[in-house]
Amino acid sequence: MRICTPHCGVSPETTSGGETYERELLTRLGRRGVRLDVILARHKRRPAETPNWTVHRFGIARGLRWWVAPLVVPPAIKRVWDATRFDVLRVHSLRFIGPAALWARRRYRLDVPIVAHHHHLDPSPLNRLIERRVMNAADRVVVGSQFARRQLAAELGCRTDHVTVVPYGVDARFSPAARRPDLVARHRLDGTTVALFLGGLKARKNLPLLLDVFARVAPRVPAARLVIAGGGPLRATLEARAAALGLADRVVFTGYVAEADKVDYFNLADVFVFPSAMEGFGLAVAEAMSCGLPVVASDRGSIPEIVEDGAGGFLCDPRAPEGFAEALATLLADAGRRAALGRANRARIDARFRWERCVADTTAAYEDALLAWRRAGAVGARPE
Repeated sequence: MRICTPHCGVSPETTSGGETYERELLTRLGRRGVRLDVILARHKRRPAETPNWTVHRFGIARGLRWWVAPLVVPPAIKRVWDATRFDVLRVHSLRFIGPAALWARRRYRLDVPIVAHHHHLDPSPLNRLIERRVMNAADRVVVGSQFARRQLAAELGCRTDHVTVVPYGVDARFSPAARRPDLVARHRLDGTTVALFLGGLKARKNLPLLLDVFARVAPRVPAARLVIAGGGPLRATLEARAAALGLADRVVFTGYVAEADKVDYFNLADVFVFPSAMEGFGLAVAEAMSCGLPVVASDRGSIPEIVEDGAGGFLCDPRAPEGFAEALATLLADAGRRAALGRANRARIDARFRWERCVADTTAAYEDALLAWRRAGAVGARPE
């Protein structure tokens, strides 16, 4: 099977969970023997050593914008089609690539099914105009959670009979290990108990709530420190809020964390805390669980599908910071319970959320879409 995937980015050093998913999935599909024609803007980086990838370039130097894509993407798809006659046209974003892919298939009469991937819907008045139309026109849609599937039906009112749920995967390198001494020294964590957030510092992650929660926890657990690992546009605002709450010496802002260092940051922690208001999957949560950490997280979005409340941590109502604080304080004060919940979390990741399973199920979704497309063509039943 050969797949064409026009793309916004698959950088080895992305800070986006969605782009991390794309990079890891496409790399592993190539290792599995799937041939991939990846189309990228000229300056976009790609991971090294990616078997079965052929990288093509758009005629632009910068990354795609969704309103530019319909002008740039269809001709690029046609060039790849003329050279390869690929089997499946893959859409990694309903908004950025979806309309252009549908237009390219219709304009150039490409004999291929379109399989779209989707993570979650951010609030936008354009969702019903763009995402809904792409959803209804795609031949198959792959999402990472039952939440993402329900959200499509509830917010767009579109069909979901063609939506396949395939949870993301976690690499085995995310495993428990001792704290790295240089990181302990750099962030002054010797002798402390660490609650960790790792991710982008942006509004959807609900980090003001985390600071309010930790302000309640700090007096109860004097040895506790909150480490907020990652970069983003809200850092200065969050640092000012921490200072205003009297937490300047109890909260550590690390700044950007390189992909190669993520495992070491997870292993600095005793508890992973994740107050995000909405996630289509929650890859950072799964990675933390793979490192043997208990989790205190919001009960919103897809997180309840990953974390088993009470068995691997606590799921909390983000509208009730006192409940969040009680759960976090309980775990920070109880090493035995942290260890038991962390072991359960690692076992849950091994059983449900490894890349091998994700890649196999995703490949099966592509193969099913291609088979259905060919059968429909044989009987003249393809939709216009």
